[in-house]
Amino acid sequence: MPAVVRIDTGGTHGYQARIGGSVGYESKLFSDKKCGGKRKAKAAAIAWLEERGDRYAPRRFGPKKGIQVNNMSGTPGVHQSQLTRNGNVSRYWAAHYSIGPNGRRTHRSKRFYFGTKRTSDEARALAEEFRTGWVAAFEKNGTDGVKQFFREWEEKYPSRKRATKKRSKGSKTTGRNASAGRKASDGKPASPATKKKPATGKPAAKKSSTAKKK
Repeated sequence: MPAVVRIDTGGTHGYQARIGGSVGYESKLFSDKKCGGKRKAKAAAIAWLEERGDRYAPRRFGPKKGIQVNNMSGTPGVHQSQLTRNGNVSRYWAAHYSIGPNGRRTHRSKRFYFGTKRTSDEARALAEEFRTGWVAAFEKNGTDGVKQFFREWEEKYPSRKRATKKRSKGSKTTGRNASAGRKASDGKPASPATKKKPATGKPAAKKSSTAKKK
């Protein structure tokens, strides 16, 4: 299988392009110093493989243009599926993406369930919106564009965890305000603290009944 491998050992720093398998093994190193940096070295390694035919080109992460035979949406990367848990079936439309919100390569799908809170058409529309937005962001600004897309999507459609967190914060604040409002609406001032009577000193001593009369 063709591949581009990063090498950082000893005094060697660069990308090595490799071709193996039934076509025989062949490799070439593209150093950072000779190519003018890491990015240029990697691009040169990929170009070297592509010069030997498309079948040698390494697998790239990004949107696929073609539509698979079993695709039911008409949009590349969007499909319908279902999930079974404890005998319960949950159906959803999913939009595939190969670069995640942190810019890392992955193979995941954004799921949009339907059946209770939304219809199948609504879930499908969301999946297509997500997929087309992700593709446009990738084609315009690459990984940075994908990162920005995920941030904007989260602002537009907050996840359940984030929405729950916001509600919990709001309920705590409301609770404190409501408590203060109830005290104010009673119209009764808070009962003052019991005040202690100031000390008057020791009482005067009573005259003794046995005192002698003058």
